[in-house]
Amino acid sequence: MSEITVTRRPHIADQVPALVSVIAPPALGALTPLLEPGLAALTAAATVCGSAAFAAHYVGKIPASILTATGAKDVLDTQRSTLLGSSLLTTMAAVPGAFLGPAYADALMAGFLDPASVSGLVSAAWWSAWAGLTYKLRPALAARKVRIPAPTPAQGAGPAGALGPKGLFKVWADHISGEGGAHPGQHLVGLADSGEAWQGIIEAPQGKAVNVSAEAVGSAYRVPAACVTFAPGSHPGEQYLTVRRTPPAELDPTTMEGMWARLVRPRVMPGTHLEDAQVDPATGGWVAWVVADDDVDAVPVPDRTRLVGALRSAMTLVDYQPHASDPRRGKIRIMDTNPLEGGVPFPGPQVLVPSEGGYISIGRGVSGRVARLQLVDPILGAQHVFIAGVTGSGKGGAVQIIALAAHLAGMAIIYADPKGSSNPDVETMAAYSATGGEAIKSLRLAYALLQHRIAESARLGRKNFRATEHCPWVMTIVDETHMITDTATEAGKEAVFILDKLASLGRSLGMTLLIVNQAVNAVKLGGDTAIRTNVIQGGAMVMLRTDSAQSNLITVDGFEGIDPGAIPAAWSAEDEPLVWSDDIPVNDPARTFGLGYVGSPGEPVQMMRTWILESAAPYIRHDHISWPQDWPGWNDRYDIAEVPVIGEDGSSPGNRPGWSSNSGSGEYAPPLTAVSKASAEPSADAAVLACLDDAVGLEVTKEDIRTLTGLNEKTLSNTLTALVKAGRVERIKPGVYRKNL
Repeated sequence: MSEITVTRRPHIADQVPALVSVIAPPALGALTPLLEPGLAALTAAATVCGSAAFAAHYVGKIPASILTATGAKDVLDTQRSTLLGSSLLTTMAAVPGAFLGPAYADALMAGFLDPASVSGLVSAAWWSAWAGLTYKLRPALAARKVRIPAPTPAQGAGPAGALGPKGLFKVWADHISGEGGAHPGQHLVGLADSGEAWQGIIEAPQGKAVNVSAEAVGSAYRVPAACVTFAPGSHPGEQYLTVRRTPPAELDPTTMEGMWARLVRPRVMPGTHLEDAQVDPATGGWVAWVVADDDVDAVPVPDRTRLVGALRSAMTLVDYQPHASDPRRGKIRIMDTNPLEGGVPFPGPQVLVPSEGGYISIGRGVSGRVARLQLVDPILGAQHVFIAGVTGSGKGGAVQIIALAAHLAGMAIIYADPKGSSNPDVETMAAYSATGGEAIKSLRLAYALLQHRIAESARLGRKNFRATEHCPWVMTIVDETHMITDTATEAGKEAVFILDKLASLGRSLGMTLLIVNQAVNAVKLGGDTAIRTNVIQGGAMVMLRTDSAQSNLITVDGFEGIDPGAIPAAWSAEDEPLVWSDDIPVNDPARTFGLGYVGSPGEPVQMMRTWILESAAPYIRHDHISWPQDWPGWNDRYDIAEVPVIGEDGSSPGNRPGWSSNSGSGEYAPPLTAVSKASAEPSADAAVLACLDDAVGLEVTKEDIRTLTGLNEKTLSNTLTALVKAGRVERIKPGVYRKNL
């Protein structure tokens, strides 16, 4: 076989680390003793750290994901021995030089001139090692001439990458369109070569359709059939062809795309492929878009357990997140280690400050993004929250965080805890709380407040609720709800009725309902599915570890396919050995409390963990506990809480005055008597005068009056003008008023 001589020049990616490896030992050895002592010590420490890192890499102790993230894995692997040798020589020169000064550097650098001395032997050995290192790196340092076998010329057929345009046409004619070819008469009539792939136009004889197969093209050009794709032309007798010279990533089993195509696509998520797969710096693993194929309308909802099994991973190391608005896309994250495993310490009360849209942060997701839920909506009103999780799943921590956010935001809290000892810190924040067998009292108080606000809204003609210092948002928290909704008791029937009203009517009146329960099924809520629907559908859902059957009851976007029963109780479960021995250590597992999913309008549903907050006590503002000052009945709250909503005569609440008996849910119905425009004016006058009575002697802006009364701009302007003319109100200056005494 003949040979030829070629010049091989090193790539810059190989040349730069090679040059650094050669230059660093003598350069740092000579310069370090001349540096200022602190800088010299820092340089010496850096060389020691470098030697340790390269030694760990040399013995294979650095994970491949970290090497890949550097972007130079191939160079680090190729030069691992020379990088280690260079770092050791540098450390040998720099560390003693930093502490012994220039005398050591002189002995090491020039000691070989006196070979009979100890320093001469050390210097000669050091320079010999450096010379050997340089000799080994010569292919990466400079161009060199080498002899290689001469290539044989192509004979027409062969790999597509070895052919020019004429060769591509010839292969087509010989093996596809010619006589005896796979598809006679179907000619290649156009061609464009972009390097990585080439494109052509296939034309069939008139009256026939193109039927060239990917297998025929792949066989002719010696590429996998997956490298051949077709697109329709302007008519059935024309088709566009693309042939890739290198196989796509999904054919490489070592890539994430290849793993998906081989393990997931066939059975778990058919009709999907991955796009933009990349290393995820948050987890050390991979993240990619799951995209529906062209002939598939939407990405199928995966069974999370089967998905994890297909990916050969663990439940806590795989997170699938449907796209919030695009049904053809989803996000898959495969982790080396879950960043939530170590816990997410509570950053401080600043993360609980509501955004402009009323969202608060209750934890952090695996992607690094904060997990948020909405407490209030500036337009729609209060937003309900449902927390589901078994004992030990972290419900109490989630309740404590949400309650603290409400407290710091100035919301009034009414707390019902039938268990009696669920969360003492929440009880401290509450304006009113009732525990144990008296928990129903909190619900009665919340119901009475709801009735007051319904009446006030009807009297003042308020369309949207606007919170003020005297009329705050109100959050009713019902812990362990299943214990208070037992319809076998009169109190249970009363609780179900009240919760139904709070869930269906509370939003527009500024009253948030937070239900905390072990499950979301109606049986645990007194059999009332309306409570579950009104709370979850229009609010936020926090799903911690609970019964697997609960996943079918949650119809919130983003929760599809999530199995709350598959959330493990501990982060890692060690495999039980086939043969037990007392010599095997038994480690204590770390619990997954707070791990779950949170869904809120417009927020992505991803695996998250709530902030780790042992106690909210240090953050409670005892001098700023809010209460509904807009309700005169608050002063009689203890008496009100004693009176059952359902009368002793057993009458149905739906038959009472003010409640519609025509509605199955017993919704509030205003009086049938029509309210005329003439009678509406005194109500507006009374509302404005009552507002100014509360600030007697003080100047109040028109905007504050509008906020406190809830009147619209036109009605308020007409009312203020009439009151000023009547002498009952004084206008101090434009936009500022005071009641005349």
